[in-house]
Amino acid sequence: MTPARKSELMANDRRSTLIEDLNQAYRERGARLREIAARGGRDDASDLVHDAIVKTLEAGQKSDVRDPVRFLFRVTRNTLLDRFRTRTRRGRVLEYGLDDADATDPGVSPERAVIASERLSAALAAIDKMPPRRREAFLLCRVEELTYAEAGRRMGVSVHAIEKLMSAAMAQLFEEFDTDGDLA
Repeated sequence: MTPARKSELMANDRRSTLIEDLNQAYRERGARLREIAARGGRDDASDLVHDAIVKTLEAGQKSDVRDPVRFLFRVTRNTLLDRFRTRTRRGRVLEYGLDDADATDPGVSPERAVIASERLSAALAAIDKMPPRRREAFLLCRVEELTYAEAGRRMGVSVHAIEKLMSAAMAQLFEEFDTDGDLA
């Protein structure tokens, strides 16, 4: 057997194993995946989970996914966050009429629209730079609007730990902006 053929067979075995793992994860934890995805809207939950599974399969083709279930949950959460960001951008475009000059709000100057866009971009960049646990706590409390107790249960930590993570997250965000609210 040629090395190329052997490599192809191993890749097929990994893909089959990944598919089996994802099928089992969906059977056992599909409701939880849809529950997470439903935070972006109940109607889109199944589509979001489907997208996450497809992305997980694609990642499995490019590299070895060591813990497919954990990876799938992470991809589901990240896909949800991507959709939140897309909605925010879409809302900004509609709000400021950037795609239709006739739809612009005369009360919003182009300068204010640019400033708002830059501030949002800076805030999203600051959130992306946070350490994973801090970012997770921040997103649970601010984006998903969970209480500190709910976020603590979700993350498996105490309310005090969430308070510390949120304090650090807010300090990091404030650090990005000076006292006038302008970009630092």
